[in-house]
Amino acid sequence: MPADSEKITTWMYLIRHGATANNVSRPPVLQGCGINGPLIDIGLRQAEETAQFLTRTPLAAIYSSPLLRAMQTAEKIAAGRDLTIQTSDLLKEVDVGRWEGKDWGWIEANDPEAYRLHHTSPADHGYPEGESLKQVHARVVPELSRILESHEQQHIAVVAHNVVIRAMIAHLLELPLDHVGHIHHDNCGITLIRRRYGKTRLISSNSIFHLTSETPRTHSGETY
Repeated sequence: MPADSEKITTWMYLIRHGATANNVSRPPVLQGCGINGPLIDIGLRQAEETAQFLTRTPLAAIYSSPLLRAMQTAEKIAAGRDLTIQTSDLLKEVDVGRWEGKDWGWIEANDPEAYRLHHTSPADHGYPEGESLKQVHARVVPELSRILESHEQQHIAVVAHNVVIRAMIAHLLELPLDHVGHIHHDNCGITLIRRRYGKTRLISSNSIFHLTSETPRTHSGETY
């Protein structure tokens, strides 16, 4: 590998937002893109710990979903840097439609056929009156690719959401979208993406070693 390979490398730190009340409730509640609540104390600590971890990283740009939980996380990362957070509606969390504000137990009991179809093939059978994983993939992958291509030879941070990050990981690993439920991303977990010589690769997924305030997981992993 050429000695100057680092000079032609772009690094993207793709970060899930810190925890909200819906993320830590038991059972967790689907908040999607319609519920726009703030980070709670643990989420703010997670964002601060992520910002501290990235202190020595020479970020050239910070992008974020416009949802409050993502923006509050991005603001912690941007603190002390001469950078303006750039927002993109294409990075919003999946639209969970009529399941917004509901937990999976309620959905299975009250909307059983839609629940069954969604868990059989979420790529095609999305959230009723909301989005499918194919639709999320179609908006997220081009946007993140555009951001990468716009920052050649730089380090950039992007704050987004669980399903958004899942869609990008599935794209990079060439995984069927029906299997993305097996990909878990903790609050403020970092996924590292590298673009070099025109090729984009996943380097690591859901790194959380920088966190002392980890959000408890649930059996389903569906904490949006």
